[in-house]
Amino acid sequence: MALKVYISGKISGLPHAIALSKFKASERILFSENYIPVNPMELNHTEHDQSWEGFMRVDLKALCDCDAIYMMNNYEDSRGAKIELQLARDLGMKIMFEL
Repeated sequence: MALKVYISGKISGLPHAIALSKFKASERILFSENYIPVNPMELNHTEHDQSWEGFMRVDLKALCDCDAIYMMNNYEDSRGAKIELQLARDLGMKIMFEL
């Protein structure tokens, strides 16, 4: 069975179109390697106040439902991505890094 992989990287501070393009590219890479990608930019974020904390709550829930995390190259510039990486480590998840 294919592993479900959460994509993590910088979103805040980037123009929406650029962030979306980067996450879609990572999604295509994971699909090509027979993983099931979970793209946080495609999660339902309509049920919260649109604060950073609201986005993180939704995203961290999705991460917890995955088998692994895929860290995009720009993750070190993202507070949220670093939190996601630490949670994945704490949960003993498989960690993959963009080449």
